Amino acid sequence: MVLRYLKSLLPDRFGCDEEDVTLAATFDELNLSADDTYEIVVCLQDLYGIEIPADCLQSFETLEDMVGYVEDRL
Repeated sequence: MVLRYLKSLLPDRFGCDEEDVTLAATFDELNLSADDTYEIVVCLQDLYGIEIPADCLQSFETLEDMVGYVEDRL
């Protein structure tokens, strides 16, 4: 569910190739900056009504880390 959302968000908003948006993808591999990552987190918070503390951003290395964190809170 969360990965499906990211597969639509990242190509549309950040220009990532959809086939590159996988759980194993790192933010560096997707050419996403820290500001981009923050914007993604804001979108996830708004969509799912959860809070993702700023200190968690540093711990996210792959999309799997981010997806897992969000899904654990749903």
